[in-house]
Amino acid sequence: MKEIFQPQLQLHLEPDGEYTLNAVTLCPSSGYSAGRAHIGVPPEVRLTGETFSVLLELHARRGPALQVVTSVRHHLRHLRIGPKLGMSTLTAFAMLRGHVVGSASVPIQCSHEHPQKDPAAVDTTGWYAWLSKMPGALPSFHVSGVAHLPTPGYEAHLVKATPQGINPRELILDLQITPLPGIWPQVVTPASVRYDEGSPGVEYTGVLVREPDGDAVHLDVEVAV
Repeated sequence: MKEIFQPQLQLHLEPDGEYTLNAVTLCPSSGYSAGRAHIGVPPEVRLTGETFSVLLELHARRGPALQVVTSVRHHLRHLRIGPKLGMSTLTAFAMLRGHVVGSASVPIQCSHEHPQKDPAAVDTTGWYAWLSKMPGALPSFHVSGVAHLPTPGYEAHLVKATPQGINPRELILDLQITPLPGIWPQVVTPASVRYDEGSPGVEYTGVLVREPDGDAVHLDVEVAV
């Protein structure tokens, strides 16, 4: 996938004239997380005087990880940049263990626009629900899946619906999609979502995931022992 490790960038103008950078970097598994975002230029990279450079540090965790594309987010506030200071472009470099693994640029301009409150449609894949009864641990319940968001400018969460249905063994979850401020590129962005419940008082047999566009997905619960 060509978008892997290529940051999706959005600049938001703060009330005092400084800027906030929001960046979303797609990583190939759930073993990646965000490190520090800071001003800097990678070694051996040469930039023009009109380019402002930022480094987005990524961490890769050792051990097992879900092989699902994961969105890693960085935020960097109070940037003093802009055409008045001779800077027309911001370039961000995704860095892993001191090496550049991806980069992207965005023009420096004013923007207070927001994406629409709800996407017209959100596709989802990879749903799985399971009740863990592993020896030596308390029972726990889990649901995971992937929401394919219309742009990187959304966050996705699974929340327990209120009210629930009449069958207490059928859990109802709502997939909530929350827009982020700013203008974002029209790139479909996979986002991992998960619901966890420790020591559930009910042994669920099924899960209904309700999507924001009115669709729903029903899952049978598997038991892991």
